[in-house]
Amino acid sequence: MNVHMDRKLLLFVLTILFSFVGKAQDGNISHLKHSFYDGTSVIVPEDASPKDIKELASTVRPSARQLRWQKYGMLGFIHFNLNTFYGREWGTGKEDLSAFNPEQLDAEQWISAFKSAGIQSIILVCKHHDGFCLWPSSFRERSVKNTPWKNGKGNVVREFMDACRKEGIRTCIYYSPWDMQEPYGEPEYNDLMVNELRELLTNYGNIDLVWFDGAGIDEKTSGKKMDFDWPRIYSTIRTLQPQALISGAGPDIRWVGNEGGRGRFTEWSVQGIQLPEADFAGFHSGVPLMARNLGQIEQLKGAKQLAWYPARGGLPVRHGWFWKADQKTRTLDYMVRSYFETVGQNSNLLVNLSPDNRGLIPDEDVVLLSTFGEYLKSMYKRNFANGAVAKSNHVKNGGYASNYLFDNDLRTCWLAPEQEITGEIVVELYGEQTFNVVKLQENIADFGQRVESFEVDAWIDSEWKTIGKGTTIGLRRLLRVPSTTTDRLRIKITDSRNNPSLSTLELYHAPELKPGPEISKNKEGNIVIDGKGMTVYYTTDGSSPWREQAEVYQKPFKLPAGGKVRAVVIHDEQMEWNMESTKVIGIDSKKWIIKGGDNSHWIADNDPSTLVKFNLKKKSDNAFTIKLPEQTKLSGFGYLPPEGAPDVKGRIEAYTFYMKNNKGVWELVKSGKFGNIDNNPIERKIYFENPVSTKEVKFEINNATRKQQEAVVAEFSLF
Repeated sequence: MNVHMDRKLLLFVLTILFSFVGKAQDGNISHLKHSFYDGTSVIVPEDASPKDIKELASTVRPSARQLRWQKYGMLGFIHFNLNTFYGREWGTGKEDLSAFNPEQLDAEQWISAFKSAGIQSIILVCKHHDGFCLWPSSFRERSVKNTPWKNGKGNVVREFMDACRKEGIRTCIYYSPWDMQEPYGEPEYNDLMVNELRELLTNYGNIDLVWFDGAGIDEKTSGKKMDFDWPRIYSTIRTLQPQALISGAGPDIRWVGNEGGRGRFTEWSVQGIQLPEADFAGFHSGVPLMARNLGQIEQLKGAKQLAWYPARGGLPVRHGWFWKADQKTRTLDYMVRSYFETVGQNSNLLVNLSPDNRGLIPDEDVVLLSTFGEYLKSMYKRNFANGAVAKSNHVKNGGYASNYLFDNDLRTCWLAPEQEITGEIVVELYGEQTFNVVKLQENIADFGQRVESFEVDAWIDSEWKTIGKGTTIGLRRLLRVPSTTTDRLRIKITDSRNNPSLSTLELYHAPELKPGPEISKNKEGNIVIDGKGMTVYYTTDGSSPWREQAEVYQKPFKLPAGGKVRAVVIHDEQMEWNMESTKVIGIDSKKWIIKGGDNSHWIADNDPSTLVKFNLKKKSDNAFTIKLPEQTKLSGFGYLPPEGAPDVKGRIEAYTFYMKNNKGVWELVKSGKFGNIDNNPIERKIYFENPVSTKEVKFEINNATRKQQEAVVAEFSLF
C-alpha cells in the first residue's frame, strides 16, 4: 500500500477512535445538533469548573474547510454595483438601473491587483442589500440584464469567475440575506433566496466560500421581520458546493468585530455557543462578536457548547466598501499594521478593492496594493530560522521532536508532556541572524488552540533577554520584536489550557517603512508639511504628487478655500518604501461665528485636545451653528471624535446637517450615522451628494453612542 495512503488512513482511524474514546469517557464530545457546523465541538456541563472548561476547550478542532481557509491569511473582496454609480455605501433599492453602465469593466485588472499582494481567494459581492444582482438572474428583474451595460447581455459574475480561473484564483460569492425588494419578510423570500443561490452555485464552477452579511437581517435595521429557513439555505450550499465555507451569518467563520482591519491581541478560535440546538448562524450562536475580549475561560463558563469559530477582519482600502470619487486610500503603514493585527494575530484579513464607475480599480489603489505586496515579499524572502536546531527537556514521547519546528509542516510538532501547561525550547540558529518578526504556529489540526501566554528570549551579551511577549498563538502569530541580532533563542510557553504544541518557528525581517511627510494646519491657518529634512513634492487639487507639475514644498502656505493636499518624501535610498500622505484641508475657520456647546470657539481651533461638550438631556443643547463670512460652496464636513478606547464618552453616533437658504430657512442637506465610531474613532469626512452654497450651517446631534447623554466634538471642519 502507498505510504502516503497508509498515513492518511491511520490519521482517519485515529480521528474516529478519538471521537469514540471521548464519548466513552465522559459523553461531552459531540457535534452541534441539527447543525451544518462540522468541526469538533463539546458540550459544557452546567457544573463545569474553569479547569474542566480549559480541558474541554483544548479538545475542540477545526473542520477541514476551516483549516483550509485559515491558512489563506488574506482574501480579496470586491464591492461593485449600483451603489458605485450613486456614491453610496447602502443603496435604497430604488436606484435607476440605467445608471449601471461600466463601459471599461475589466475583471482581469481586478484580479491582477489582488495577485500583486499575494491574494489567492477573492469574494465578489453578487447581491447587496438593495437587491440588484450582478448576474442575469432568472428570478428577478432587478439585475444586469435590464441595464444599458452590454445591452443587457453582460454578466459581471461570469467575467469575475473567468478572470479568477484564468489566474488560478479561488472564487467566492457574497449574497446579502437582507433584501430591500419584495418578497423580503414573507415566507416565499426563502424560495427566492434558494433559487438565486442555486444559480450562483451551479453555473460558475467551484465556489470556495459563500458570505452572508449579517446587516439588516433583524427588523431593527430592515424594518421587517424575516424568518429565514437557514437549514434549507445551508443544506443547499452543502449539497451543491460541499467544500464551500459559510461566513458571516453562518457556521464556519465569524466577524472580528470592526471594519477597520484590526484584530484582537488575544484571539481565540474556540468560542462559546449559547444555543447548541441552533443552526449555528453566526447571529444565533450567542457569540458577542464585538466584545473586546472573546473566548477567555471566564466567558466560556456560561456557554452551552464550545465550537471552532475563527475570525476574519475586513479592510476596505478606501475607508468605505463601495467606490466614491472623493475618498482617499489607506496608507501603506495602515495596511502593514492591519496585516500584523489580523493575519499576525490568529485572524484572516479581507482586503477590499472598489472598482469605479468605469469598471476599473483606480490606479492609486492598484499601486497601493502592489506596494503592499512587495513589502510582504521583501519580509518573507528569507527565513532566518533556516538551518536552526532546537532542543527541549519538556517533550512528550512518541515523535514530537523540537526540530519539527523547522520542517514547514503544520501536522508535525513539538508537544509538551501530558499534564504540563508550560514548556521551553532552546533554538540554536545557523550563526548570528538579525530579525524583527517571530512567527509561531500551534498544531491546531491535531491539538486545537491551547497556548494562553508565551515569551521569546534572545541570548544577548551572555545572558537571556526577553525581546517579546504574547498571549494566544493559534494557527499563526507574527510577533513584532525590536530588531535583534543573536545566534540563540528561547521560546517559553508560560501558560496553556492543556499540554501545549508548537509546529512552526520562523524568523523574518520586516522592512523599515520610511514615513510620509506630516501634513497639518497650524493655529495661524497655514498648511505645514514636515518632510524631516527631505525633499517634499505636493499638490493641493487631489492629483498625484508624483506628476511633473507637483510643487516642491519650501514654506507654510495658505489654502483658504480648502483642498486635498497630497505629498510624498523623496529619500536617497529604499525608494520603494516611500509613503504618500494625504489630508483634506477644510475651509479657513478664522472668521467663523460659532454658537452652541460650551467653549464653542474650540470646535474649529485646529487643536484636537480642546473638547466642546453638549448636554443631550437638554433639547436646546444638541446643536451648533456656524456663520460664514460670505456665501460659500460646500462639498461636505468633517467630524473628529475624542480619541481613546471604545468606551470613551461622548462620540456622536447620529447627526443631521442643515444649511440656511436664501430665504433664511433651514434646509436639510444630510443626515446619517457615523458607523462603528467607538471602535474606529478617526475623523469622519462626510460628502454631500451635491455641493451646496450657503452663509450659515447647523449641525444637530441626534444621539451619542451607547445612549450616552453627553456628546463631544474635538474638531469640526467644512470643505
